Amino acid sequence: MDEQKKSSALDQAIRLLSGRAHGRAELEAKLKKRGFDPESIAKALERLDQLGLTDDRAFAQSCMTGMARRRPEGKLKTRARLKQKGLPDEIIDEAITSVNQAALCRSAAEKKMRILSGPPEQQKKKLITFLKNRGFDWETIRETVKLVTGDEDEMEGMN
Repeated sequence: MDEQKKSSALDQAIRLLSGRAHGRAELEAKLKKRGFDPESIAKALERLDQLGLTDDRAFAQSCMTGMARRRPEGKLKTRARLKQKGLPDEIIDEAITSVNQAALCRSAAEKKMRILSGPPEQQKKKLITFLKNRGFDWETIRETVKLVTGDEDEMEGMN
């Protein structure tokens, strides 16, 4: 019975990985939720490690790439999302520093500018609010808004 449980936990983990990449902690949580005992989960994760199917660094990079493509976000929001996936702080830091925050901010700003309407000052305020809500830091927002709007005026009073 124990061997069958271990096999079932391993089979379930492999099924989960076949759909998309998962972090080790995320896999563990999903297996617990499916009712597997801690010993079966540990054995399954150990076997996945031996097979090279669990790699939190690669998973973090995959998440970063996907998030950057779908919905560019700043360090703060990205950190929170990766933390929710159970990744350790060290790996989160590596993943975040590997991405150009200015390029992400600019990408998000350019997409948003296409749908903003109203006078230029109103557009600028809406863009700043949008970028703040996406988790970008003020310095990156300030430089991005200057680039995207072509406005060289000082924006110090708008934070």
